[in-house]
Amino acid sequence: MTDSRVLGIDIGGSSVKGAIVDVSIGAMVSDRLEFPHQPLPNLTSLVDSINRVRRLSGYEGEQAGIGFPGVVLDTSILNGPNIGREVRGTILSESINELGLHNTLLNDADAALYHAIRNTDVCRGHDTALMITIGTSIGTALSQGGRLIRNIELGRVRDEEGIRLDENASQKARLMNNMSNEHWAMQLSKAIRCISRLTSPDIVLLSGGVTDSPRGWFDKIEAEAELTIAPGSNKAGIIGSACWHHDRGR
Repeated sequence: MTDSRVLGIDIGGSSVKGAIVDVSIGAMVSDRLEFPHQPLPNLTSLVDSINRVRRLSGYEGEQAGIGFPGVVLDTSILNGPNIGREVRGTILSESINELGLHNTLLNDADAALYHAIRNTDVCRGHDTALMITIGTSIGTALSQGGRLIRNIELGRVRDEEGIRLDENASQKARLMNNMSNEHWAMQLSKAIRCISRLTSPDIVLLSGGVTDSPRGWFDKIEAEAELTIAPGSNKAGIIGSACWHHDRGR
């Protein structure tokens, strides 16, 4: 693939975000656009939002990297608990193809971590990196030796009390339950500890819209490994998805 400009899309549980990405520099070169949707969005809603990102960003190419909140394999969706069931399988990728966009799917947390690995130095010197994305749910991604281990979805595992981690530690849970910074930091710390026991990271990166404003909660989080805000924060999934598509040579 010779064109360095790729449309990067980040599908989340509450919105579709996207921009044009220059993969040669690992950065967005257009404004970040965002289109909210209802819970469990259907196929038509997602495809319409992706097409709006393409039109309003002025993208004239034919390549798109798609970050998706679930387990995916290139062009096939195996599951996505916060997205309508009708998009499972290859129908989303095929529908995006019909827009004239050749595309590759990647788990959204994997996309954020891929950006950190490929385009920044934050993971350098660390053997095992854990990415935790905070939003409608909790997403996780893992790399070892600078290589992405795909589809490590641990945000919905249960803690020692039998409660799913995302039910207390997600941004959605924080807002729905009107949690104080202190209480939410405690819940997020518990989730980080639980996931870390399963993955043994030496660095933990936090990503998602909430990390754009870490004041008041980030310094209250307790973690055994080094803890940092992921580079690019809420843009990381867009950039990482586009770079992954380009690097896979689709």
